[in-house]
This record gives sequence, structure tokens and C-alpha cells, in this order.
Amino acid sequence: MLDTLHSANFNWAAVTIEPDSANDKVDIAWELSDGKLRVQQVKSSQNQITLADATSWCAELKASGPADNYQLILAGPIAASVIKNSPFDGVEVPVPFSLDTLALTDQAITKVDRYLMAKGIVPLSLPIRESLVYIISARLLEGAVQGKRLSREEFDGWMLYWITSAYPEAIQNRLSANCSSLWSSIELVSPVELSKRAFEIIAPITIVNGGLMTTVVEWFLLRISSDSLEMRYRPSVVLIDDSTDIKIRRSKARPFGEFAVSPQTAVYNSLLFVPIDKSGYNISEWPHGDYHLQMYVKYFGVDAPQSIKEATVNISANECAVLGTTNTMHISLSNLESYLDNF
Repeated sequence: MLDTLHSANFNWAAVTIEPDSANDKVDIAWELSDGKLRVQQVKSSQNQITLADATSWCAELKASGPADNYQLILAGPIAASVIKNSPFDGVEVPVPFSLDTLALTDQAITKVDRYLMAKGIVPLSLPIRESLVYIISARLLEGAVQGKRLSREEFDGWMLYWITSAYPEAIQNRLSANCSSLWSSIELVSPVELSKRAFEIIAPITIVNGGLMTTVVEWFLLRISSDSLEMRYRPSVVLIDDSTDIKIRRSKARPFGEFAVSPQTAVYNSLLFVPIDKSGYNISEWPHGDYHLQMYVKYFGVDAPQSIKEATVNISANECAVLGTTNTMHISLSNLESYLDNF
């Protein structure tokens, strides 16, 4: 089943497992992308499957109802005449599977690996992958999907749900591996309430989702520190970049909230960060000197926030001149200058 989700040779639109409780001949019904119907019956035996067995099962499957394609899936020892003489009554008999449990488990683990890689999920340890094989097998036999028609997207969603529910670290690894954040500059802005005197900071941030599932960004946190003080900033609003006038930008701003980034896309936001008024954190004017900045992002489904970037900026009289005005001061966070100094 996992193979079919990323197989270039099997284009299907929907699947039903155990489609009709009154008809025990069809175990899986595939609706193909070209509108045709393929039905399969699965038979296994520890004893040798004879030509008579295969012929009888194929006849029963063919008589079970209309379809464009019929397949009998066999597992166990099989007489050579079965493969030699198939198909029977228009029913295909693919190469049978072995009943060797260890071999089947190894094959399933390989398929889980392929599936995880296709979804951009960092490979999990062997014991976890083996557990996933048993979890997926059990879920396929439960009522959640049994007898229900599932589109390819829905079936894929169930697979991911089972994996990430059983092992949340799978989704954490996926997000860590597939989401990138771009942040290369800040603008220093005077606060509206001049009594506070601490800069407000505009940070343009782009979140790039290179994975195959939607990512939700919950929040950002900006940590600022110097030799003498600590500050924490949070995003307050999302600014519109259609003007250079900070008053106009503030008037058109919308409150910051969590947002989604679709697969293979990027979302840009110009965020206005304001100081957090909390014991131990400075909210007054910044003394002149060097400041260390570190931005964090928190993704839904990931326990800990991730660091986006660290940078050092120098605050002097030039930067402080924006206080009490509508001017802004742009500061690049590029590390090129420090690299050139040591080149």
C-alpha cells in the first residue's frame, strides 16, 4: 500500500479496503486515474497453492462483479503451473509473496523508508520503523478505513496521521529538515509612547516550506542582550510594505497571529516587534554599545522553538536619533563585513 502512494507506474484516484461485507471475494478495489476499476483478492496458505486452487479463486473473483481489471494476490508456496498458465479467466496472478515473516517485515520496512523520504521525514531508527509497519498493518484492518472509499489524498493523510500520532518526533524532524527562515535586516523605530524610549523593531522574515505538508508558524521571539541588560521582543502586528511612512504602515497593520505555509511555498511578513514588559527585562532606552540579537521561531507540532539567526549590531547616537521621530534606521544583519575583516 505504501508503494502505491509514490509509484510512477500505478496511477490511482481512490481505494476501498474490504469494499462490500456481503462479497468476501474482493479485498481491495482501486479506482484508477483513467476511470477504470481494478479489484484484488488476497489469498495466503502455508500449503502449496495448486493450479486448481488458483483457477477456482480466479473464477470466483471474476464472477463477484463488474470491473475492468482483476488480480489474485497470492502469498505462500505456489505450484509452477500457476505462474505458467496465468491469467485465468481474465484474472491476473502476479508473482506471489513469500510467507517468510522476517522477509515480509524487511520489505515493509524498506517501503516505510521510501515513504518517509518521499514525505521529507528524516529516517527513524530501525525499531521505530519496524513498529510503524505493525501499526500501519493494524490500522488498515480497523474500522477507520475499512469499507470506506478513500481518495489518494485522504489515504495519504491517514498514513501520515498514523505515523505522526505514534511517533511525534517524525513530524518534528520533518519540520526541522524542511522549513527555513530568511531574516537579513531590521529597522529601528521610535515607540508611539515616548516615555518608554525602547526601540521598536521591524523585522522582515520569510518562511520557506520545502516539505510536502503544510507548516504552521505559531510565534517568533527576539532575544536581545548586551553586557549590561537583557531584552525580549515579540511581534505585535504585521505591517504593509506599501509606504515608507511608519504612521501609514502602522495604520494599515493587522495583529500578528499564527499562520500557515503551504508545501513548496514561502510566506513573507514584515513584523513589528515590541519589547516584553516583564521582570528582569529592560524596556527603556538602549545604552550605546554592541547588542547580540537572536531570533527564534515556534512551529506547531514541534516542542522547542528553533533559532533562525544570530547577529550583532552597534547602537550609537545615529541610531538613537530616530527616537521621538517618524524616521526609521535600517541595519543590515549580513555577516559579510565581519568575514571581509578577517579575509
